Amino acid sequence: MLKTNFSLSDDLTPLSVSDLPLVVHPGKVHVHWAETAHAKRFDILARVRDRLHVALRCQSCGDVHVSRVSVVMTAQPLCPHCVESRWRQTALTAGLTWRGRDPEHRHYAYYGLPCGHDVRRQVSFVERVASGTVAIRCENCLVHREEAEASRFGWQRIGRDPQGNANYRLYRHGCGHEQRIAVANLRWGQCDCAGCGESWTAKPSYIYLLDIRHPQTKRHYLKLGYSSHPVKRHKHQLGLPKNATVEVLRVVAMPTGHDACAHEKAAHARLSRQHPEALVPNSEYQAFMNVVSEIYRPVSLSILQDTLDRIEVEITDAVRIRNSDTAAAPPQTTSRIHTDARNNPESQSSTALNNRSPARGQPRRRRRPMTDPRDPNPILRRHWGLTR
Repeated sequence: MLKTNFSLSDDLTPLSVSDLPLVVHPGKVHVHWAETAHAKRFDILARVRDRLHVALRCQSCGDVHVSRVSVVMTAQPLCPHCVESRWRQTALTAGLTWRGRDPEHRHYAYYGLPCGHDVRRQVSFVERVASGTVAIRCENCLVHREEAEASRFGWQRIGRDPQGNANYRLYRHGCGHEQRIAVANLRWGQCDCAGCGESWTAKPSYIYLLDIRHPQTKRHYLKLGYSSHPVKRHKHQLGLPKNATVEVLRVVAMPTGHDACAHEKAAHARLSRQHPEALVPNSEYQAFMNVVSEIYRPVSLSILQDTLDRIEVEITDAVRIRNSDTAAAPPQTTSRIHTDARNNPESQSSTALNNRSPARGQPRRRRRPMTDPRDPNPILRRHWGLTR
C-alpha cells in the first residue's frame, strides 16, 4: 500500500496549522462520509494513518485533527482545538492561568494560581470554580500556613495524618513527642501535648465497660467509655437514679488520656459500622442518664469484650515497640527499664527479648502465666479500696 507524506509544503489544503506532517492513506473518501461530516460541521480532507482514520477540519476554528471514521459516522466529533479554547476561557474566568493539558490524563490540566504556584486539577473542577460553586486551594500555601499555625503554639508540622484522616495532621511538640491533632483544634491552640502536658490528655486514663441495671424499669444497658476515674464517672457524672446498680465489668489501662480518647472513638466508630444493631437509640435512655451515645445492648457483651481485647493488644504492642526504641538510650534509662521488667511478672526476663523489635504484622496478645489470673478491675482498689 502506497503512502505519502502530506504537509504544508504540498499544494493541497493544509492538514495541520502546526506544520506537522500527516501520512495520507490512498483510499477513497466516500461521499456519504463527507456528507455526514459536513452535517456535523466538519470537512474531511483526506484519509490518514490507515484505512480507519480521516483528517477533519473544523468549520468553526479552521484547525485540523485526526478522528476515526466510526466516530464521524456514529457520534459527534469534538474539535480538540475548540475544546482547549473553552478551557482557556474557563481558566481566565476562574482567575487562573492556563499552563497546558496533562499528557498523562485527558481529564486533567495544569493551571497557574494567583500565588505563583502551579497546580494540576480536573477540568471539571475548574469549571465549578469558575461558576463560584467551589474555591481552589494551593497545597504549598496550605502547608506553609499550617506550619506557621503550629509554630505559634510550640508545634512542628510533620506531615499528613498517617491514618488518612483529612482533618488531622501529624505534629511534633517541642519536647519531641509526636501526636495527631485536628487542624481546627491546633489553629486555635485547643490542644495539649500528651507527652509533657499537664492536662488530662497527658495523664494515665482507662477505657471501661459498665453494666447498668435499673430494677424498677427493668432496664439493662452496657456502656463503653473512657475516664481517669471510672468509678467516679458512674457515681457522680452519669446522673443515674439512686436505685440503679452499676458494675464495672472491665477496665483497660491506657498510657495517656489522648490514647484513651483516640482508641475509644475508633472503637465506637467501628462498632457502629459493623454492629449497628448493638447500639441503643438515645431516645430510649435520654431520661435515664446524662449521655447521648456509647450505650449498647446486653447481648453485645462478647462483642465489647473482643473490642477491649483488641485495644489491650494494640496498647501492649505500642508499649513494646516504645521500649525497643529505647534500647540505645542512656544507661540510667536502660537500667530503669530493666528494673521495671524484673518487677513485672508478665514481662520477659531476658534482655534480648525486651530489646527485640516485634514483627509488624497483626498484633499478638502476650501469653499470661496460668498461676497469675488477670485482674480486670485494678482501678477499683486503687481509687476506692474495693475488691472483686
